Amino acid sequence: MARSEERYETPKWRTFWLLAIFALLVGIGVVTVLLPELEDESDLAAEPPNDTAEEASHTEPLQE
Repeated sequence: MARSEERYETPKWRTFWLLAIFALLVGIGVVTVLLPELEDESDLAAEPPNDTAEEASHTEPLQE
């Protein structure tokens, strides 16, 4: 008989390890996908606003 067959894992421990691995995968996904997105949003918020067409039209005469 193989050594792994001698030791019986209860469903409780199997479920625990599956949940632990799932949590690890979710954590990796958050770090690799969501954090760069949040950094991009904070960079956009820190940039000065661009002149819009309305602001530019106040300094230039309107052409009709």
